[in-house]
Formats: sequence, C-alpha cells, structure tokens
Amino acid sequence: MRPRALAWLLLGPVAVWNLVFFMLPVAVMVGRSFDAHGLSLVHYRNLFTTGLYVSVMLTTFETSVLVTAGCLLLGYPVAYLLATSGPRARTVMLVLVLLPYWLDYIVRSYSWMVLLGRMGLVNRALIDLGVVPEPLPILYTRWSVTVGMIQILLPLTVLTLYSAMLRIDQGLLHAAAAHGASPSASFRRVFFPLSLPGVYGACLLTFVTSLGFYITPALLGGRKDTMISQLIVTVSTDMLDWSLASAVSVVLLVVSLLIVVVYNRFFSIDRLWGGSA
Repeated sequence: MRPRALAWLLLGPVAVWNLVFFMLPVAVMVGRSFDAHGLSLVHYRNLFTTGLYVSVMLTTFETSVLVTAGCLLLGYPVAYLLATSGPRARTVMLVLVLLPYWLDYIVRSYSWMVLLGRMGLVNRALIDLGVVPEPLPILYTRWSVTVGMIQILLPLTVLTLYSAMLRIDQGLLHAAAAHGASPSASFRRVFFPLSLPGVYGACLLTFVTSLGFYITPALLGGRKDTMISQLIVTVSTDMLDWSLASAVSVVLLVVSLLIVVVYNRFFSIDRLWGGSA
C-alpha cells in the first residue's frame, strides 16, 4: 500500500468523526444564529446592545484575565522548581501537581463551598481567632469564582510551563555562572527569557479554557458573576431561544479562535508542542 493511501486510511476515521460530531454541529449552530424569521443579524445586534449581555461578556473576560494572571504567578515558581530539581524531588512534586486531577472538578468546586461558606472553615477560623466579629461574605463573589478556577486550572498552567522549561539547556546557566553571573542574574537574563514561550503558551491555554467555564462560576458565583457559558445555558433552557444561544456560542468561538490566531501570529502555535518559532 502506498504511504499516501495508508495515511488517508489511518486519518479517515478521525476525519469522519470530527466532521460528523464537530464540524456539522458547529455549522448548524452558526446557521441557527442567523435565523430570525429569515437571514438576519438581529441576535448579534441584541447581544452587543443589551446591557445585561454586554455585562456578562465583560465579566467573563475580566475573570479569565484574573484567573490567567493568578495561575501564572502561582504556577511559574512551581514549574521552575520542577525543571531544576533532581529526579526524586521532581517525581514527588509532579504527583502533587497532578493529584487534583484525580478528583472531578465538580467535587473540587463543592469543596470550596464548604471552605468559603458563611459558616465554612475559613469564616469559622477567622471568628475563632478574633480577626472578624461576624462571617465575611466570601462565597458567591468574584473572588470565590477566581479562586476556584485558579485551583482547577493551575495544574494545566504548571505542566505547560514545565514542558517549556524542561527544554532549556542547563549548560547555559552554568556558562553564565562561570562568567561571574549571580543566580538571580542568570535567572533574569538567561532562564526567564528562554521560558517566555512556555509563559505565552500557558497564558493562551489557561485564558481560552477560562472563557468556557460553567460549573465553577455557577456554584461559587453570584448573579453579578455570570459568565458566557451560564448565559448560553440560561438562554437555551430557560428562555428556549436557541437562535440567541447559538449567537452567544458563535461569539465565544470566534473570540477563542481570534486569540489563537493572534498568538500564532506573534509567537507561533508550534511552540505549544515543542516546535521552533
């Protein structure tokens, strides 16, 4: 069998699967978003002119930015320790990083409700220590949503950063030290610039994933913290307006694709899996 024919034979089932279960549903969704008694942009116009919908979209982007920044600040030191530690310590830390994935993220979101509730562990500890006289309104706020999403997405950020840092030649750091550079100077001038592709990739994956979060904002957030995915569910199931829900989904899809295109334009998407720019 010819190599090209073999390649098509191997790719055929995957191509058919993606066509039937991904491309066709997306095409139907896009077509339905223009369906308002004929071909029309009325749903998109309503989406961008109604204050509630605009507020939801702004809340989604603001929360995603906060979650991405938090994951990066917390995940970079952990990834750096993973990349520079010995084999045994690295194995232990990798297990600790991956341990949250062994629990479903719904369970993890519920655990934050136990911790941050009005009479949860955090408030009870603060009251017992005399820090506050009464429980703080921690749960059902933007802060609780951000914390819950950071905890869920942090392993993804750490692993993306770690995979990029692992490819950095440690000999460059030894060479910098041999030329009199201090450890902080070696990190600042050698290691950190070389780790930037991993930083960009981690930010991309974390931000795009945050845009579509549903369970965690629904459990930990209030009405003011509604995100796009919750809006899609509400419009489609409560209002039964499938055309408007499709329009919201198309906007989310287009924004995600634009972010990936911009990333590819400036940083090259190949860097996500180890390619060169």
